[in-house]
Amino acid sequence: MNNNNYMLNHQNDDQGTATENQGVTHKLALFSLLGFIFLIPWADGIHDGLPRIMGILSFGLSALLLVTRGTHTNYSYYHLFVVLLWTWVIVSLAWTPDDVLGNELAKTVFQLMLLPFVFTFVIDNRKNLLLAYQSYVVGAIVAFGFIFNNYIHNITEFYGRYTIANIDTDLMSYILALAIPMAAYLAKAFHHKFMVVFNIVAIPAIMYAIFLTGTRTGFIIGLLGIFYWLFTQRKAALKVKLAMFILFFVSIGVVLTFAPKASVDRVLSAGSSIKSGDLNYRTVIWKTSIEEWKSSPIIGTGVGGLYSLLSKRHVNYGWAHNTFIHLLTENGIIGLTLYVMMIISILYFILRAPFDEKVFLLSLLLVMLVSQIALHTHLQKATWFSYSMLFIHAFSASKRRF
Repeated sequence: MNNNNYMLNHQNDDQGTATENQGVTHKLALFSLLGFIFLIPWADGIHDGLPRIMGILSFGLSALLLVTRGTHTNYSYYHLFVVLLWTWVIVSLAWTPDDVLGNELAKTVFQLMLLPFVFTFVIDNRKNLLLAYQSYVVGAIVAFGFIFNNYIHNITEFYGRYTIANIDTDLMSYILALAIPMAAYLAKAFHHKFMVVFNIVAIPAIMYAIFLTGTRTGFIIGLLGIFYWLFTQRKAALKVKLAMFILFFVSIGVVLTFAPKASVDRVLSAGSSIKSGDLNYRTVIWKTSIEEWKSSPIIGTGVGGLYSLLSKRHVNYGWAHNTFIHLLTENGIIGLTLYVMMIISILYFILRAPFDEKVFLLSLLLVMLVSQIALHTHLQKATWFSYSMLFIHAFSASKRRF
């Protein structure tokens, strides 16, 4: 009897130790993943590949957690379409006209394919969800700091625009714009006064950084985030609405006064660029890309093949400046269909979420989709972080888990 009690107690101790070890592993995996998210908006400017190093650490710790804890059931058709899409992209190496670029992109694609699984595995409750959003917003504020420093020291890119080294100005504005609806959501989700104030202040700061990039697309999608922020305050007290009204117009005054005139003029020329029908040469790139797609409409021209094909037509661009046209040209109807189905699989859960969660998720998704009309962001870490967060958030909200 005593021996049985000893064995039972010993088993309980073993189980307790295993649970404790799993808890430590999960915390380490979460910490490393939050570090990776924090680095996404700015770290490539310090060292090209720094986020990748943190990503590898996150993969390793997540794999260890998988071994010790096992997986959960929070996977869906979203993950299936992610695997099918990127597998198809890798398969298209077989017919790409540019083996060197194609092989380089295939490595990136494989890493991106793993990200949604790691995010879904580690970010498994509301607290972790909010921490992930907050990590990205804080990273965007760090990016603002670097951009503002470059502005102060007049370190410009082409056309007198400001960004972070190694990060394209258009891409930088997109990365920043994603943080605006996240900050607006966090300002409502948190109850601690400091966190509320931090996220509210982050919104005009990030919008100011977008102006410094001088990017018209970034300005448009940034406004979408601002509109969502204003919508979240529809039931606020009159004094809160008045404070927001003042903050909004003070922010406009600060931007127009302290942002460089060239950047402001370029951003505010978005309307004339649309009316001209040229969209800064993008329509030429789109037309030429579509002509190349017609040569292989079902399977596409192959991953990484667009640059060499456009060069033959004397169009000196390696990207279509439109996510959907780029995928269609390089990966055909099959690739674009898989991408659209992946988005639909996220939208399915978004539409079943409670109203306030649904509005936020639709706002973030709209920022992404509108940006993809003029930018090629399907190979960016910020994109796959955002898609994964949309799924995790929508999946949990639709099942009323928080």
